[in-house]
Amino acid sequence: MAEPEPCDASLVNDVRGGDLKAFEAFYRRYEGAVYRTALALLRDEMTAEEVVVDTFLRAHGARARLDPGRSPLPWLQRIAVNLSLNRLRRRRLGLEQLPEQAPWPDERVTAPESAAERREITVALAGGIERLPAQMRAVVVLRFVQDSSLAEIAETLGCPLGTVKSRLHNALRLLRDDLRHEFEPVAAPDAAGRSARRESDGPAA
Repeated sequence: MAEPEPCDASLVNDVRGGDLKAFEAFYRRYEGAVYRTALALLRDEMTAEEVVVDTFLRAHGARARLDPGRSPLPWLQRIAVNLSLNRLRRRRLGLEQLPEQAPWPDERVTAPESAAERREITVALAGGIERLPAQMRAVVVLRFVQDSSLAEIAETLGCPLGTVKSRLHNALRLLRDDLRHEFEPVAAPDAAGRSARRESDGPAA
Protein backbone atom coordinates (compact mmCIF):
# COMPACT_ATOMS: atom_id res chain seq x y z
CA MET A 1 0.00 0.00 0.00
CA ALA A 2 1.40 3.39 -1.04
CA GLU A 3 2.22 5.88 1.68
CA PRO A 4 -0.15 8.88 1.80
CA GLU A 5 1.27 12.14 0.55
CA PRO A 6 2.23 14.57 3.32
CA CYS A 7 0.14 17.71 3.75
CA ASP A 8 1.58 20.98 2.48
CA ALA A 9 2.77 22.13 5.91
CA SER A 10 4.61 18.88 6.62
CA LEU A 11 6.11 18.78 3.14
CA VAL A 12 7.24 22.41 3.32
CA ASN A 13 8.86 21.84 6.70
CA ASP A 14 10.81 18.89 5.31
CA VAL A 15 11.85 20.92 2.26
CA ARG A 16 13.01 23.76 4.50
CA GLY A 17 15.07 21.25 6.43
CA GLY A 18 16.92 20.19 3.28
CA ASP A 19 15.28 16.78 2.82
CA LEU A 20 15.97 15.94 -0.85
CA LYS A 21 13.30 13.24 -0.95
CA ALA A 22 10.78 15.78 0.30
CA PHE A 23 11.92 18.24 -2.35
CA GLU A 24 11.37 15.59 -5.01
CA ALA A 25 7.79 15.15 -3.75
CA PHE A 26 7.45 18.95 -3.64
CA TYR A 27 8.52 19.13 -7.29
CA ARG A 28 6.09 16.39 -8.37
CA ARG A 29 3.21 18.08 -6.58
CA TYR A 30 3.62 21.55 -8.08
CA GLU A 31 5.55 21.24 -11.33
CA GLY A 32 2.39 20.67 -13.40
CA ALA A 33 0.83 23.96 -12.32
CA VAL A 34 4.09 25.83 -12.82
CA TYR A 35 4.53 24.30 -16.28
CA ARG A 36 1.01 25.26 -17.39
CA THR A 37 1.64 28.86 -16.38
CA ALA A 38 4.99 29.04 -18.17
CA LEU A 39 3.59 27.35 -21.29
CA ALA A 40 0.59 29.66 -21.46
CA LEU A 41 2.85 32.69 -21.20
CA LEU A 42 5.61 31.50 -23.52
CA ARG A 43 3.74 29.15 -25.90
CA ASP A 44 6.88 27.10 -26.35
CA GLU A 45 7.18 23.71 -24.66
CA MET A 46 10.96 23.55 -24.44
CA THR A 47 11.27 27.06 -23.02
CA ALA A 48 8.47 26.36 -20.55
CA GLU A 49 10.28 23.26 -19.35
CA GLU A 50 13.44 25.33 -18.87
CA VAL A 51 11.45 27.82 -16.78
CA VAL A 52 10.10 24.98 -14.63
CA VAL A 53 13.59 23.69 -13.91
CA ASP A 54 14.88 27.19 -13.19
CA THR A 55 11.89 27.88 -10.93
CA PHE A 56 12.51 24.86 -8.75
CA LEU A 57 16.28 25.42 -8.67
CA ARG A 58 15.62 28.92 -7.36
CA ALA A 59 12.98 27.62 -4.98
CA HIS A 60 15.44 25.11 -3.54
CA GLY A 61 18.04 27.83 -3.08
CA ALA A 62 15.50 30.05 -1.32
CA ARG A 63 13.65 27.29 0.55
CA ALA A 64 14.18 29.06 3.87
CA ARG A 65 11.58 31.62 2.72
CA LEU A 66 8.84 28.99 2.57
CA ASP A 67 6.06 29.43 5.11
CA PRO A 68 4.58 26.12 6.35
CA GLY A 69 1.35 27.94 7.14
CA ARG A 70 0.71 28.96 3.54
CA SER A 71 0.52 27.17 0.20
CA PRO A 72 3.83 27.47 -1.65
CA LEU A 73 2.11 27.58 -5.05
CA PRO A 74 1.67 31.39 -5.31
CA TRP A 75 5.36 31.82 -4.45
CA LEU A 76 6.38 29.28 -7.08
CA GLN A 77 4.05 30.89 -9.61
CA ARG A 78 5.56 34.29 -8.93
CA ILE A 79 9.04 32.92 -9.69
CA ALA A 80 7.77 31.25 -12.88
CA VAL A 81 5.88 34.34 -14.05
CA ASN A 82 8.92 36.58 -13.49
CA LEU A 83 11.20 34.17 -15.35
CA SER A 84 8.68 33.89 -18.20
CA LEU A 85 8.24 37.66 -18.47
CA ASN A 86 12.01 38.03 -18.61
CA ARG A 87 12.04 35.57 -21.52
CA LEU A 88 9.31 37.54 -23.27
CA ARG A 89 11.26 40.77 -22.85
CA ARG A 90 14.31 39.07 -24.37
CA ARG A 91 12.17 37.98 -27.32
CA ARG A 92 11.02 41.53 -27.91
CA LEU A 93 14.66 42.64 -27.92
CA GLY A 94 15.38 39.98 -30.52
CA LEU A 95 17.51 37.85 -28.21
CA GLU A 96 15.18 34.87 -28.49
CA GLN A 97 13.11 33.75 -31.47
CA LEU A 98 9.36 33.22 -31.07
CA PRO A 99 8.24 29.81 -32.37
CA GLU A 100 6.18 29.99 -35.56
CA GLN A 101 3.67 27.42 -34.33
CA ALA A 102 3.49 27.40 -30.56
CA PRO A 103 1.17 25.20 -28.49
CA TRP A 104 -1.63 26.47 -26.31
CA PRO A 105 -2.58 24.58 -23.14
CA ASP A 106 -5.79 22.60 -22.83
CA GLU A 107 -6.89 23.05 -26.43
CA ARG A 108 -9.88 20.70 -26.67
CA VAL A 109 -12.91 20.31 -28.90
CA THR A 110 -16.23 18.80 -27.87
CA ALA A 111 -17.78 18.15 -31.29
CA PRO A 112 -16.01 17.03 -34.50
CA GLU A 113 -18.17 19.27 -36.68
CA SER A 114 -17.03 22.36 -34.77
CA ALA A 115 -13.34 21.41 -34.61
CA ALA A 116 -12.22 23.73 -37.41
CA GLU A 117 -14.16 26.68 -36.05
CA ARG A 118 -12.93 26.08 -32.50
CA ARG A 119 -9.39 25.78 -33.76
CA GLU A 120 -9.70 29.10 -35.59
CA ILE A 121 -11.04 30.82 -32.47
CA THR A 122 -8.36 29.24 -30.28
CA VAL A 123 -5.58 30.41 -32.61
CA ALA A 124 -7.05 33.92 -32.74
CA LEU A 125 -7.43 34.05 -28.97
CA ALA A 126 -3.90 32.76 -28.41
CA GLY A 127 -2.58 35.40 -30.78
CA GLY A 128 -4.52 38.09 -28.96
CA ILE A 129 -3.14 36.99 -25.60
CA GLU A 130 0.37 36.94 -27.04
CA ARG A 131 -0.03 40.56 -28.15
CA LEU A 132 -1.10 41.73 -24.69
CA PRO A 133 1.37 43.69 -22.58
CA ALA A 134 3.34 41.26 -20.41
CA GLN A 135 1.69 42.14 -17.09
CA MET A 136 -1.82 41.86 -18.55
CA ARG A 137 -0.90 38.57 -20.15
CA ALA A 138 0.27 37.19 -16.81
CA VAL A 139 -3.06 38.09 -15.18
CA VAL A 140 -5.08 36.47 -17.98
CA VAL A 141 -3.01 33.28 -17.83
CA LEU A 142 -3.29 32.96 -14.06
CA ARG A 143 -7.03 33.68 -14.12
CA PHE A 144 -8.14 31.51 -17.04
CA VAL A 145 -5.43 28.87 -17.41
CA GLN A 146 -4.68 28.32 -13.73
CA ASP A 147 -8.18 29.30 -12.52
CA SER A 148 -6.62 31.43 -9.77
CA SER A 149 -8.81 33.84 -7.83
CA LEU A 150 -8.10 37.56 -8.10
CA ALA A 151 -6.71 37.53 -4.56
CA GLU A 152 -4.40 34.64 -5.43
CA ILE A 153 -3.21 36.48 -8.54
CA ALA A 154 -2.46 39.57 -6.45
CA GLU A 155 -0.42 37.43 -4.07
CA THR A 156 1.39 35.68 -6.91
CA LEU A 157 2.30 38.90 -8.72
CA GLY A 158 2.92 40.87 -5.55
CA CYS A 159 0.62 43.73 -6.49
CA PRO A 160 -2.60 45.24 -5.07
CA LEU A 161 -5.94 43.56 -5.79
CA GLY A 162 -7.16 46.72 -7.50
CA THR A 163 -4.24 46.55 -9.92
CA VAL A 164 -5.12 42.95 -10.80
CA LYS A 165 -8.75 43.90 -11.44
CA SER A 166 -7.71 46.84 -13.63
CA ARG A 167 -5.24 44.75 -15.66
CA LEU A 168 -7.81 41.98 -16.15
CA HIS A 169 -10.52 44.43 -17.20
CA ASN A 170 -8.23 46.14 -19.71
CA ALA A 171 -6.89 42.82 -21.00
CA LEU A 172 -10.38 41.44 -21.65
CA ARG A 173 -11.36 44.66 -23.43
CA LEU A 174 -8.30 44.39 -25.68
CA LEU A 175 -9.03 40.71 -26.37
CA ARG A 176 -12.67 41.47 -27.25
CA ASP A 177 -11.56 44.19 -29.66
CA ASP A 178 -8.93 41.88 -31.13
CA LEU A 179 -11.40 39.04 -31.73
CA ARG A 180 -14.03 41.42 -33.09
CA HIS A 181 -11.49 42.69 -35.62
CA GLU A 182 -10.31 39.15 -36.43
CA PHE A 183 -13.78 37.85 -37.28
CA GLU A 184 -15.32 41.04 -38.68
CA PRO A 185 -17.09 40.20 -41.94
CA VAL A 186 -15.56 41.77 -45.03
CA ALA A 187 -17.92 43.28 -47.61
CA ALA A 188 -17.80 41.57 -51.01
CA PRO A 189 -16.26 43.73 -53.77
CA ASP A 190 -18.49 44.94 -56.59
CA ALA A 191 -17.82 44.45 -60.28
CA ALA A 192 -15.37 47.36 -60.31
CA GLY A 193 -13.37 45.71 -57.54
CA ARG A 194 -14.48 48.14 -54.85
CA SER A 195 -16.01 47.17 -51.50
CA ALA A 196 -19.78 47.34 -51.54
CA ARG A 197 -21.08 50.46 -49.82
CA ARG A 198 -24.06 50.41 -47.54
CA GLU A 199 -27.10 52.28 -48.79
CA SER A 200 -26.98 54.50 -45.71
CA ASP A 201 -23.54 55.71 -46.72
CA GLY A 202 -24.99 57.50 -49.70
CA PRO A 203 -23.23 58.07 -53.00
CA ALA A 204 -19.50 58.56 -53.16
CA ALA A 205 -18.37 62.15 -53.26
